Parts: sequence; C-alpha cells; structure tokens
Amino acid sequence: MPLLQVAPSKTDSERLLLARPKLADILSAITRRLRGSSHSIPLVTSYEVHERIWNPPMPLLFQRDLGIEHRAFPRTALRKLLINTPATTGLTDACGEPLVFSPRDFRRIFVNEVIMNGLPPHIARVLCGHRSLDTTTGYKAIYPAETIEGSPRLLRPSQGCPAQRRYRTPAEEERDAFLAHFEKRVVSTGTCGRAFSSPCVHEHACVHYSLPRPDPALRGR
Repeated sequence: MPLLQVAPSKTDSERLLLARPKLADILSAITRRLRGSSHSIPLVTSYEVHERIWNPPMPLLFQRDLGIEHRAFPRTALRKLLINTPATTGLTDACGEPLVFSPRDFRRIFVNEVIMNGLPPHIARVLCGHRSLDTTTGYKAIYPAETIEGSPRLLRPSQGCPAQRRYRTPAEEERDAFLAHFEKRVVSTGTCGRAFSSPCVHEHACVHYSLPRPDPALRGR
C-alpha cells in the first residue's frame, strides 16, 4: 500500500496517510514530469507569505519551468488555476452560478466525504492534522436530509414491539384529553411545565394574572 508522508506543518506534527491508487498514479505522473531525464526532482525555493521568508531549496511538486529556471508556483497562481479550471469546464452550482474553488474548499469536501462514508471524526482529525476535534467537525456540513434520515434511526423503537402497538390510532377520548391538556396550559399561561394529564399545582390561580385587566374607568360598565 503506498503511503504519503506529510512533513510537519503549522501543527508541527508529521502525518502518514494512505494514498489511494488514483492519488498514487497522479503523484507518479507529476514526479515523472518533473524529473525529466534526471533521476531527482529539481530543488526550488519558495516564499512563505505568512512568515515573510524564503524557504530553502526543496523538491516541491508544484513547480514549473520558466525559461531555463525552475520556479515554485506562488499561491496566487494556484488560486487562479483553481478559478479558471471550473470556468473552462462549464461547471455550475445548484443556482447556475459558476463554481469558484479555493484550496481550503477541498479540505472541507474531503472531510464531508469521508465522514459521510463512515469514517469516525477522530480519525478524520488526524488525517487533516487538526489538534481539536471541534475544528474537524466545523468542516463537516450538516444537511437537512441527514437530520431527517438520522432522526428515525435514533428514535426507532425496539424490533420486538409489534408495529400495531407502535403506530396504533389513538381513541377519541385520548385525543380529546390530549388537546384539553394544552388548552389548560394556555389558560394557565403555559409556564407551569407540568407533565401531561397532571393537575396544575397553582390550582389555576395564575389565570387572574394572565387575563387582561379592565380599565378602572370602565369598571362601572
């Protein structure tokens, strides 16, 4: 199994990832193109925007030939390539607008895909190099369809209970008692929080305060 080793990044931790066959094939094609007739990838320098320093020469995969020189792709060039690629393919979103990607969007897409396909979030955290699980779960979008589909699985009763008992039609007396309970809750301002069919501990004394008080000038009427 091909493994991809990620050098320490902003978290100062090294990662070892399993490379799928498609990813291994892409990395192999990039490596062959960069090597050319030589046996090694050319060493190029790159500028670190946040640290504002030039990194030492490294065998970067994102590099190109400019004349007789090998130069690393700057971040602006990579972002421009990501913007131009969907535009040339005509890909659009659900509203018909052209798709616009940023490099970080692919991290969000990756986290969504792996978690939705059953990967535990704490394993996705290690793959992404996050220190906190909250960061990983923040990348994961929760769609309404997931909520609708996941709720029945959580609320599904035991299989031993017959379906006739789980979904029986309530009797008229039960329905009237249920509706009458909520009518009483409204009368007693609805703040008691008492359980269904239980009596009001206030003996409905709060009804006096919940009703609109008449104007003293109109009491004679």
